[in-house]
Amino acid sequence: MINENEFELVARGQHMTLFRKGDDWEMWTTNATTRAWGGGPSIKVFPSLEAVEAKYKTWKGITKLVALSSMGGNGEQAQNH
Repeated sequence: MINENEFELVARGQHMTLFRKGDDWEMWTTNATTRAWGGGPSIKVFPSLEAVEAKYKTWKGITKLVALSSMGGNGEQAQNH
């Protein structure tokens, strides 16, 4: 977790970054294929975190992690002071 709107994962040669973009989520992936085709990331847009989990096994549990992070990690709503 980079912050409440950005998450990062490196697994099996893939560098993946998940960004919250309004109501959607963007997955930026860099791997051997994207590097061979010019180095830019592959970008996919998802309507929900559940859709991210359905597409990527390595992101299983991200829905719960985001929910917990928005609650301050202890099940209570985070307070901004």
